[in-house]
Amino acid sequence: MREYLLGVDRQISEGLEIGRTVLLPRAYGKVKQVLFYGMGGSAISGDVLRILVTQRSRDFFAVEHGGKWPNWADRQTLAVFSSYSGNTIEVLQHLKHAIACGSPMLIVTSGGKLAEIAVKHRIPWVKIPGGLPPRCAIGYLTFSVLPVLEKVGHFQVLKAEINETLATIRKAPSQGQPKQIARTLFGRSIHLYAMGGLLEPVLIRWRAQLAENSKTLASHHFIPEIFHNEVEGWRFPKDVIRRSLALFLRDREDSPFFEKRRKLLVKYIRGQKAETLEIKSSGRSPLARIFSLISLGDWVSYELALLNGVDPMKIPVIEALKKIK
Repeated sequence: MREYLLGVDRQISEGLEIGRTVLLPRAYGKVKQVLFYGMGGSAISGDVLRILVTQRSRDFFAVEHGGKWPNWADRQTLAVFSSYSGNTIEVLQHLKHAIACGSPMLIVTSGGKLAEIAVKHRIPWVKIPGGLPPRCAIGYLTFSVLPVLEKVGHFQVLKAEINETLATIRKAPSQGQPKQIARTLFGRSIHLYAMGGLLEPVLIRWRAQLAENSKTLASHHFIPEIFHNEVEGWRFPKDVIRRSLALFLRDREDSPFFEKRRKLLVKYIRGQKAETLEIKSSGRSPLARIFSLISLGDWVSYELALLNGVDPMKIPVIEALKKIK
């Protein structure tokens, strides 16, 4: 996994080049909304792209993790099907609906059944390199799709933003001290919090990486929603609270009003004898800030796996569940 962590910047550069070569039919110019289907490591790119697109375009963007085919999807809806292996059952099921509805489609995969369908039905295909666990292909899965969405969404991500993101990722091994953070998380019940919006995909990624790589259960919730429910949960059971840690991911654009509430919550949690930790994004552009924390979280999950004495690459429970027909 360390090799993957050191190669995300290369994935980004290669992914952009792959996406720029994808040719789209003229009809795709009428797209007004995007429906992104994916599961697990193949879905996080959709969560990131949704934030970027909705900040820069009027196009509606929805990410589905196995839900039903929505009634609002029509011929102006670009249906993106992302499966790194190309064999994800949930994604393949929904692809059938898109073909039947005649929606413009985009397939993102390294091969498998999705690739076969792309060739058979002449569906535009973002062909990315294989041989990685899906969660270790976030650079390919995200940045290969970005140029395609630029073509249909009437927005642009500047080269300066890409360069800043690359520079930020390269600093991740030292920035934020992943080993030190992992030591703080070790043996704790982890609860991840951040403002809704820009950092939503970051929270999802941290929780997923802690689970898959570190074999550590964590929860996540959004500010300000937690102020209306979860804050009351930091009371019982007392023995669990004392072994818990609230990790707040912060960003330069966090609301000052909600920041005051967050500080009060931190004080309260510490009063309950639980620990807290705060980590702030780095960079100027939204893209760099998102990936500064995603990259850091990936490194932390790797270091925590080592502390837990587990192999971050092996996922035996997930593999066993996949075998069930």
